[in-house]
Amino acid sequence: MELVIALIVLLTVLAGFGAYLLTRRKARSMAAPATVLDSSAEEDSTYRVSYVPPEFQWSGHVSGTLPIKILTYKQYECLEDARYGFRILGLAPSERKLPQPHKTRAHGIKTVASLARHGFLDGDDEVGYVITDHGLNALEVCSVRY
Repeated sequence: MELVIALIVLLTVLAGFGAYLLTRRKARSMAAPATVLDSSAEEDSTYRVSYVPPEFQWSGHVSGTLPIKILTYKQYECLEDARYGFRILGLAPSERKLPQPHKTRAHGIKTVASLARHGFLDGDDEVGYVITDHGLNALEVCSVRY
């Protein structure tokens, strides 16, 4: 009998605490100012801030479908480096850890070869690769597998 009374008291205390939290939540939401939606607010919400230089942003003029729909994380990382103006090198794992020349990033040989084969990277005048407009499009529309 004493156990039943203790259980009823405990449930009453918990219900009171739950009601207290609910009233605090309601009071907090009532105190928040109402937001007014207008057309300028909708335009601002669709605008995305990008810190990428204009020459490394997708032009929107690529025709045709992309050869792949999902990038691996390594491919995405490689394309992001190229997007920010770094020259990409495909190197073996032991050579990737060595210091690279200025504005150069080293990635795996297979990753770079795959991106070049799909047309996302293009060989520059030297031994490196730079991003193509097709690669910038892939960064915009492809999902990433982690």
